Amino acid sequence: MDDRTKQALINDFVNRSFRDVADKDYIAARMAYRYGLVQQFLWLALQCIEKYLKAILIYNGKDTRGIEHSLIEAYDGVLKISDINFDFPKNIEDFVKYLDAQGKNRYFEYPYYTMGEELFSLDRTVWHIRRYCFYLRSVIKKKDRDDINLFPVHLKEIQSEDMKKFPHRYRIFGFGSLEKIIKDKKSPIREQLVWKNFYYGTYKKKIIKRFTFRSSSGNPAHFLYPQIFPDLEKLVKFSKEVKNHFNNINKEKKTNIDKVKA
Repeated sequence: MDDRTKQALINDFVNRSFRDVADKDYIAARMAYRYGLVQQFLWLALQCIEKYLKAILIYNGKDTRGIEHSLIEAYDGVLKISDINFDFPKNIEDFVKYLDAQGKNRYFEYPYYTMGEELFSLDRTVWHIRRYCFYLRSVIKKKDRDDINLFPVHLKEIQSEDMKKFPHRYRIFGFGSLEKIIKDKKSPIREQLVWKNFYYGTYKKKIIKRFTFRSSSGNPAHFLYPQIFPDLEKLVKFSKEVKNHFNNINKEKKTNIDKVKA
Protein backbone atom coordinates (compact mmCIF):
# COMPACT_ATOMS: atom_id res chain seq x y z
CA MET A 1 0.00 0.00 0.00
CA ASP A 2 1.47 3.35 -1.03
CA ASP A 3 1.52 6.38 1.28
CA ARG A 4 -1.29 8.23 -0.51
CA THR A 5 -3.65 5.26 -0.26
CA LYS A 6 -2.76 4.74 3.39
CA GLN A 7 -3.41 8.41 4.18
CA ALA A 8 -6.75 8.30 2.36
CA LEU A 9 -7.85 5.31 4.45
CA ILE A 10 -6.72 7.00 7.67
CA ASN A 11 -8.67 10.11 6.67
CA ASP A 12 -11.77 8.01 6.05
CA PHE A 13 -11.41 6.54 9.54
CA VAL A 14 -11.14 10.00 11.13
CA ASN A 15 -14.08 11.28 9.09
CA ARG A 16 -16.31 8.41 10.18
CA SER A 17 -15.17 7.72 13.76
CA PHE A 18 -14.36 11.23 14.97
CA ARG A 19 -15.82 14.05 12.87
CA ASP A 20 -19.13 12.43 11.90
CA VAL A 21 -19.73 11.17 15.44
CA ALA A 22 -18.83 14.63 16.80
CA ASP A 23 -21.37 16.18 14.42
CA LYS A 24 -24.08 13.97 15.91
CA ASP A 25 -22.90 14.65 19.47
CA TYR A 26 -23.19 18.35 18.66
CA ILE A 27 -26.77 18.06 17.46
CA ALA A 28 -27.64 15.87 20.46
CA ALA A 29 -26.12 18.52 22.77
CA ARG A 30 -28.28 21.21 21.15
CA MET A 31 -31.37 19.04 21.60
CA ALA A 32 -30.52 18.43 25.27
CA TYR A 33 -30.13 22.17 25.87
CA ARG A 34 -33.35 22.97 24.04
CA TYR A 35 -35.34 20.64 26.27
CA GLY A 36 -33.70 21.62 29.55
CA LEU A 37 -31.36 18.63 30.03
CA VAL A 38 -28.49 20.78 31.25
CA GLN A 39 -26.08 18.14 32.56
CA GLN A 40 -26.58 16.00 29.46
CA PHE A 41 -25.91 19.08 27.34
CA LEU A 42 -22.60 19.71 29.11
CA TRP A 43 -21.43 16.11 28.69
CA LEU A 44 -22.41 15.91 25.01
CA ALA A 45 -20.84 19.33 24.36
CA LEU A 46 -17.57 18.09 25.84
CA GLN A 47 -17.79 14.92 23.75
CA CYS A 48 -18.24 16.75 20.46
CA ILE A 49 -15.46 19.30 21.08
CA GLU A 50 -13.14 16.50 22.24
CA LYS A 51 -13.69 14.54 19.02
CA TYR A 52 -13.25 17.59 16.78
CA LEU A 53 -9.95 18.47 18.46
CA LYS A 54 -8.68 14.90 18.29
CA ALA A 55 -9.71 14.71 14.63
CA ILE A 56 -7.59 17.78 13.86
CA LEU A 57 -4.64 16.21 15.67
CA ILE A 58 -4.94 12.91 13.80
CA TYR A 59 -5.38 14.60 10.41
CA ASN A 60 -2.07 16.31 11.16
CA GLY A 61 -0.31 13.11 12.25
CA LYS A 62 -0.34 13.80 16.01
CA ASP A 63 -0.71 11.09 18.68
CA THR A 64 -3.92 11.38 20.75
CA ARG A 65 -3.64 8.22 22.84
CA GLY A 66 -2.74 9.90 26.14
CA ILE A 67 -5.28 12.70 26.04
CA GLU A 68 -8.40 10.82 27.25
CA HIS A 69 -11.16 13.38 28.02
CA SER A 70 -8.91 16.40 28.67
CA LEU A 71 -10.15 19.21 26.43
CA ILE A 72 -7.41 21.55 27.60
CA GLU A 73 -4.71 19.06 26.67
CA ALA A 74 -6.32 18.43 23.26
CA TYR A 75 -6.77 22.15 22.62
CA ASP A 76 -3.17 22.93 23.59
CA GLY A 77 -2.01 20.08 21.35
CA VAL A 78 -3.86 21.56 18.39
CA LEU A 79 -2.35 25.01 18.99
CA LYS A 80 1.13 23.42 18.95
CA ILE A 81 0.78 22.31 15.31
CA SER A 82 3.58 24.54 14.13
CA ASP A 83 2.65 25.32 10.52
CA ILE A 84 -0.98 26.33 11.20
CA ASN A 85 -1.71 29.69 12.77
CA PHE A 86 -5.09 28.90 14.31
CA ASP A 87 -7.28 32.00 14.45
CA PHE A 88 -9.47 31.01 17.39
CA PRO A 89 -11.02 33.92 19.33
CA LYS A 90 -10.18 34.17 23.03
CA ASN A 91 -13.72 33.22 24.06
CA ILE A 92 -13.23 29.83 22.37
CA GLU A 93 -10.46 28.95 24.81
CA ASP A 94 -12.56 30.23 27.71
CA PHE A 95 -15.44 27.94 26.74
CA VAL A 96 -13.10 24.97 26.26
CA LYS A 97 -11.83 25.47 29.82
CA TYR A 98 -15.41 25.78 31.11
CA LEU A 99 -16.45 22.54 29.38
CA ASP A 100 -13.32 20.77 30.57
CA ALA A 101 -14.42 21.46 34.14
CA GLN A 102 -18.20 21.13 33.81
CA GLY A 103 -18.62 18.57 31.04
CA LYS A 104 -16.84 15.73 32.85
CA ASN A 105 -19.42 15.85 35.62
CA ARG A 106 -21.61 13.10 34.12
CA TYR A 107 -22.17 11.32 37.46
CA PHE A 108 -22.95 14.61 39.26
CA GLU A 109 -19.82 14.26 41.40
CA TYR A 110 -19.48 17.98 42.05
CA PRO A 111 -21.57 21.17 41.67
CA TYR A 112 -22.38 22.46 38.20
CA TYR A 113 -23.53 25.81 36.87
CA THR A 114 -24.65 27.47 33.64
CA MET A 115 -24.98 31.20 33.00
CA GLY A 116 -27.49 31.02 30.14
CA GLU A 117 -25.38 31.57 27.02
CA GLU A 118 -23.79 28.12 26.78
CA LEU A 119 -25.69 27.09 23.63
CA PHE A 120 -24.42 30.13 21.73
CA SER A 121 -20.91 29.49 23.09
CA LEU A 122 -21.06 25.89 21.88
CA ASP A 123 -22.23 26.92 18.39
CA ARG A 124 -19.42 29.48 18.14
CA THR A 125 -16.80 27.01 19.40
CA VAL A 126 -17.91 24.20 17.10
CA TRP A 127 -17.86 26.45 14.04
CA HIS A 128 -14.40 27.87 14.71
CA ILE A 129 -12.79 24.52 15.54
CA ARG A 130 -14.63 22.40 12.96
CA ARG A 131 -13.38 24.56 10.06
CA TYR A 132 -10.05 22.78 10.46
CA CYS A 133 -11.61 19.33 10.75
CA PHE A 134 -10.48 17.73 7.49
CA TYR A 135 -7.22 16.71 5.84
CA LEU A 136 -5.67 20.03 4.80
CA ARG A 137 -2.44 18.60 3.39
CA SER A 138 -3.77 17.02 0.21
CA VAL A 139 -1.83 17.33 -3.04
CA ILE A 140 -3.15 17.16 -6.61
CA LYS A 141 -0.75 15.14 -8.73
CA LYS A 142 -0.05 16.44 -12.24
CA LYS A 143 1.71 14.47 -14.97
CA ASP A 144 3.02 17.29 -17.11
CA ARG A 145 3.50 20.01 -14.49
CA ASP A 146 4.21 20.59 -10.84
CA ASP A 147 1.91 19.08 -8.22
CA ILE A 148 -0.61 21.44 -6.63
CA ASN A 149 -0.30 21.69 -2.86
CA LEU A 150 -3.77 22.44 -1.46
CA PHE A 151 -2.56 23.21 2.08
CA PRO A 152 -2.22 27.02 1.59
CA VAL A 153 -5.43 27.06 -0.47
CA HIS A 154 -7.41 25.42 2.31
CA LEU A 155 -5.95 27.71 4.97
CA LYS A 156 -6.74 30.81 2.94
CA GLU A 157 -10.39 29.74 2.59
CA ILE A 158 -10.76 28.72 6.23
CA GLN A 159 -9.34 31.97 7.55
CA SER A 160 -10.93 34.38 5.07
CA GLU A 161 -12.79 37.34 6.50
CA ASP A 162 -15.72 36.60 4.20
CA MET A 163 -16.23 33.22 5.86
CA LYS A 164 -16.16 34.80 9.30
CA LYS A 165 -18.63 37.46 8.19
CA PHE A 166 -21.00 34.89 6.70
CA PRO A 167 -20.31 31.70 8.69
CA HIS A 168 -23.43 29.91 7.40
CA ARG A 169 -21.84 29.84 3.92
CA TYR A 170 -18.83 27.79 4.96
CA ARG A 171 -18.81 24.15 3.86
CA ILE A 172 -16.08 21.84 5.01
CA PHE A 173 -13.98 20.41 2.15
CA GLY A 174 -15.54 17.16 0.98
CA PHE A 175 -18.71 17.78 3.03
CA GLY A 176 -19.35 16.20 6.42
CA SER A 177 -22.48 15.12 8.26
CA LEU A 178 -23.53 18.67 9.18
CA GLU A 179 -23.32 19.84 5.57
CA LYS A 180 -25.41 16.89 4.40
CA ILE A 181 -28.02 17.48 7.11
CA ILE A 182 -28.30 21.19 6.25
CA LYS A 183 -28.75 20.34 2.56
CA ASP A 184 -31.42 17.73 3.27
CA LYS A 185 -34.49 19.75 4.24
CA LYS A 186 -36.40 16.51 4.87
CA SER A 187 -33.94 15.37 7.55
CA PRO A 188 -35.74 15.02 10.91
CA ILE A 189 -32.71 16.38 12.78
CA ARG A 190 -32.04 19.36 10.52
CA GLU A 191 -34.41 21.57 12.52
CA GLN A 192 -32.52 20.73 15.73
CA LEU A 193 -29.24 21.82 14.12
CA VAL A 194 -30.39 25.15 12.67
CA TRP A 195 -32.70 26.14 15.57
CA LYS A 196 -31.48 29.48 17.03
CA ASN A 197 -28.09 28.84 15.38
CA PHE A 198 -26.06 31.85 14.19
CA TYR A 199 -23.50 29.62 12.46
CA TYR A 200 -25.31 26.76 10.71
CA GLY A 201 -28.27 27.15 8.39
CA THR A 202 -29.20 28.42 4.92
CA TYR A 203 -29.18 32.14 5.74
CA LYS A 204 -27.40 34.54 8.09
CA LYS A 205 -29.24 35.12 11.36
CA LYS A 206 -28.74 38.56 12.87
CA ILE A 207 -31.17 38.32 15.79
CA ILE A 208 -32.43 35.35 17.79
CA LYS A 209 -35.99 35.80 19.06
CA ARG A 210 -37.96 34.00 21.76
CA PHE A 211 -34.97 32.25 23.33
CA THR A 212 -35.03 30.95 26.92
CA PHE A 213 -31.72 31.51 28.70
CA ARG A 214 -31.15 28.52 30.99
CA SER A 215 -29.17 29.79 33.95
CA SER A 216 -28.94 26.98 36.49
CA SER A 217 -26.83 25.28 39.14
CA GLY A 218 -26.91 22.19 41.30
CA ASN A 219 -25.13 20.52 44.23
CA PRO A 220 -24.83 16.75 44.71
CA ALA A 221 -25.81 15.25 48.08
CA HIS A 222 -22.25 14.68 49.32
CA PHE A 223 -21.46 18.39 48.88
CA LEU A 224 -24.60 19.29 50.83
CA TYR A 225 -23.85 16.64 53.50
CA PRO A 226 -20.08 16.06 53.44
CA GLN A 227 -20.32 13.74 56.46
CA ILE A 228 -21.62 10.96 54.18
CA PHE A 229 -18.61 11.06 51.84
CA PRO A 230 -16.45 8.51 53.74
CA ASP A 231 -19.28 5.97 53.45
CA LEU A 232 -19.97 6.78 49.81
CA GLU A 233 -16.28 6.43 48.96
CA LYS A 234 -16.50 2.76 49.96
CA LEU A 235 -19.23 2.21 47.36
CA VAL A 236 -18.48 4.63 44.52
CA LYS A 237 -15.34 5.44 42.53
CA PHE A 238 -14.96 9.22 42.70
CA SER A 239 -12.57 11.32 40.63
CA LYS A 240 -9.22 12.34 42.06
CA GLU A 241 -10.32 16.00 42.21
CA VAL A 242 -13.41 15.21 44.29
CA LYS A 243 -11.48 12.98 46.70
CA ASN A 244 -8.85 15.68 47.13
CA HIS A 245 -11.60 18.21 47.88
CA PHE A 246 -12.97 16.15 50.78
CA ASN A 247 -9.51 15.15 52.02
CA ASN A 248 -8.66 18.85 52.26
CA ILE A 249 -11.89 19.50 54.20
CA ASN A 250 -10.99 16.72 56.67
CA LYS A 251 -7.45 18.06 57.05
CA GLU A 252 -8.79 21.53 57.72
CA LYS A 253 -11.23 20.21 60.32
CA LYS A 254 -8.47 18.24 62.04
CA THR A 255 -6.21 21.32 62.07
CA ASN A 256 -8.98 23.42 63.64
CA ILE A 257 -9.68 20.74 66.29
CA ASP A 258 -5.98 20.54 67.14
CA LYS A 259 -5.88 24.33 67.51
CA VAL A 260 -8.85 24.25 69.90
CA LYS A 261 -7.25 21.49 71.99
CA ALA A 262 -4.00 23.43 72.15
